[in-house]
Amino acid sequence: MKDNWLWDRKITDSEAKKALKKPGTGAFFTMAALLLSRKNEPNEVFKNYIDPVIFCKNWAGIKRKMRQDKWSEPRIIFWQAIYEKLADRYRKEGVVFRQAAPAKEPFCEVIGKKIAAIRREQGLSQKKLAKKIGVSQQLISRIEKGGENISLITLTNIARSLNKAVEINFPNSQLSIPH
Repeated sequence: MKDNWLWDRKITDSEAKKALKKPGTGAFFTMAALLLSRKNEPNEVFKNYIDPVIFCKNWAGIKRKMRQDKWSEPRIIFWQAIYEKLADRYRKEGVVFRQAAPAKEPFCEVIGKKIAAIRREQGLSQKKLAKKIGVSQQLISRIEKGGENISLITLTNIARSLNKAVEINFPNSQLSIPH
């Protein structure tokens, strides 16, 4: 392996370091993935290029970028072990890497369970329902788990694809959407 990790790029070490100072950006993930796929010295990487806390907070995105190159797989395994060790140490120190998921809205959970029950009753998979209404299967999953505050348009599209009516009851009035 060449000593200069940027040997095939038209970028200087200082330009790469500048990109690595902007976590969360496309340039950051590109440079971090390249760096970690070519350097296997954590001390050097953390001393000269990326703060270890920033590495831990952005590891999932860096890893996703690294997976775009099949040759990076051994490096991903190596850096995953480094991440786990560092993350464990930082968590013990009270560093939070992800925000806690917001509490689910009970109304969204009720609606989600109803949608899931009707979908199953009709023998549809989440994937088939998603395809019918033009959304991802992951969105259907989040809706059914109550983790998604869906729009009225999405709710109407789901209802129509399931051949069901949506009724919304407000105090002293009722709104009904035909299917």
